[in-house]
Amino acid sequence: MIAALAALLAACDTSPPPAVVEPTVSVTPGVRSPTPSASPTATPRPRSTNVLLQGKGTYSQTASGGTGVLGRSGKLHKYCVQVEDGIETFTADEFAAVVDVVLADERSWIAGKKWMFQRVPDCASAQLRIKLTTPKNVDRFCAPTRTVGEYSCRNGGNLFINLKRWMLGVAHYNGDLDNYRTMVINHETGHYLGFGHVNCTRTGDLAPVMQQQSISLRGCQANPHPYPDGVNYVG
Repeated sequence: MIAALAALLAACDTSPPPAVVEPTVSVTPGVRSPTPSASPTATPRPRSTNVLLQGKGTYSQTASGGTGVLGRSGKLHKYCVQVEDGIETFTADEFAAVVDVVLADERSWIAGKKWMFQRVPDCASAQLRIKLTTPKNVDRFCAPTRTVGEYSCRNGGNLFINLKRWMLGVAHYNGDLDNYRTMVINHETGHYLGFGHVNCTRTGDLAPVMQQQSISLRGCQANPHPYPDGVNYVG
């Protein structure tokens, strides 16, 4: 029992991220982040409910095009979005459409005015690579962190997003797959930015985005955003 619990609590990597070498920049006056919807309600649904457990372990599918700068001030982090070869339920462009909305949301990390993001079509020029990955390969790429076929992780500049969870969510999010996906992207991005795990301290409060909400809400309310009101940080 103790060993199983330890495996679950190790589901996300919390080691410090690599140094970011991008300079601090500001958005040109008048250029604003895209205005996202309250949540990515247009989330693409999989063409199949069958979860591929292991793909090819390679990433030749990179989302095309890119975004403008998301955010108004802070350090710029360029990211790319990829889907593991063998996954046919989502294209890289479909996956990126959700990721872009999450990171552009005024309740996401950009609300802290310390970080900005911009998607680029070439991963060679990106500091952050967000990869939709089959469960068995998440386990392989996240080792020695134990994701037990169920969870996502951050390893260096890579976010390995578990295909199973992306497709099915978790029961305690009560079927709200859009907000669950938002939470996963914000949580793992938080690890990339240097944030570790925290827990909700009072029953009924919003769960911090850096809580392991994929495992349990610990009596708190589901919360997919680091800045739920666009101003105040709820870790």
